[in-house]
Amino acid sequence: MTKLFHSITDKETERILKCSRSCMKKYPAGTYVFEQGGLPTRLFLLLSGQVQICKDFTSGKRDVLYLVEAGNVFGEIFLFGNRERYWYDAVAVTDIAVLEMPWDFFYHFCSNACDHHKQLTQNMLEILSENNFKITRKLHIVTTSSLRERIAIWLIDSMDEEENVELRMNREQLADFLGVARPSLSRELMRMQADGLIQVSKKKIAIRNRQALELCL
Repeated sequence: MTKLFHSITDKETERILKCSRSCMKKYPAGTYVFEQGGLPTRLFLLLSGQVQICKDFTSGKRDVLYLVEAGNVFGEIFLFGNRERYWYDAVAVTDIAVLEMPWDFFYHFCSNACDHHKQLTQNMLEILSENNFKITRKLHIVTTSSLRERIAIWLIDSMDEEENVELRMNREQLADFLGVARPSLSRELMRMQADGLIQVSKKKIAIRNRQALELCL
């Protein structure tokens, strides 16, 4: 269930989608949902697939800010504020389906001042707060002094109760997220494995010595 429609019934959701004139669109993998410099007019809810929020540079370098999973929104930071242009890209990592909701709906309540409309706006503010935390955490990672420290922070923040990290990004995407070259990332992961800190597999990284890993910070 998406957080955007939390505490809103299916019937109320249908009314919201009709009243807001929202529409569903599909994008194939590798295409842009929106690009830097474009005009923001909609909120995007990812129905299926995965989207990469990133910033491309003329040098060819790509800085990955975060990944969006199904059920989450993106493009939301432009909803409340005075930014007139996108300053990052949204790229479909896989084939995706997206619900696009015009921003006007969030700014204008109907004469009935429907409770579900108010709840939607409250949900959106909570999502903004959560996503702001994601950006703050990313800033914490990339401002560290060493690659091992970056990896350690990311692992500790991402691990589950069993101290495993499910790999939702491939090695290239993770390197872009951490702001390093892919070969450097691979070498450091192997060094950390040799040092007994982690165990790397194709789909996950297991924390073998959390206390030693925290000493890397």
